[in-house]
Amino acid sequence: MAGIVETRLASLGVALPKPASPIANYVPFVRSGNMLVVSGQICFCADGKLVAKGQLGGSVSIEDGQQAARACAINLLAQVKAALGDLDKVTQVVRLG
Repeated sequence: MAGIVETRLASLGVALPKPASPIANYVPFVRSGNMLVVSGQICFCADGKLVAKGQLGGSVSIEDGQQAARACAINLLAQVKAALGDLDKVTQVVRLG
């Protein structure tokens, strides 16, 4: 059963992908008590291809940059769901970089 957050995402047309496996030697997230730290996300789309590569304003247009940021956010949410099982468990975001 989808929670409130996932239902809202679905109403916006956002489907969370299966989180990508780490490409290098790192863990995708670490949970310590009530704190969850998620590794940085890359702008992979659902089919595993990069949404954009390059510098915003240079070889990457504003529109492509927005799509890349959206893909990173969706991948971040997918990792959070994998870590917690339910996005409704998130009560606060402490840092986003």
